[in-house]
Amino acid sequence: MRDYIALIAFMLISSCSTELTSQGKTVRQISSGTSESCEFLGPITASESMGLDIAMDMESAFNQVRNEVALRGGNAFVVSASSTSEFSTVVQADAYNC
Repeated sequence: MRDYIALIAFMLISSCSTELTSQGKTVRQISSGTSESCEFLGPITASESMGLDIAMDMESAFNQVRNEVALRGGNAFVVSASSTSEFSTVVQADAYNC
C-alpha cells in the first residue's frame, strides 16, 4: 500500500511540469544584441514550483516561456531576469519575432 501511495504522489508531482508544444520547440533563446533586428511582442513571466528538483523547475519554466512566445506568434526570446531557489524558479523574458 505504501508503494502505491508513493507512486501516486510521484505521478502528481511530476505531472505538474510544463511540456513543450510543437510550436514551442521552434522558439530559441537569443542575446539582447540579436533582438535589435526583431519585432518585440511583449514581456513574459513564467514560474514553476512543483518539480521534483531545481533542474525540473527550470526546464518547466523555460518551456512555459517558449510555449508563450509561440502563442504570441514569435520565434525567439531574451531572458531579462531569472531566479531559482530550492522552492521555485521564475523566468522573465521578452518575446520577439525575428
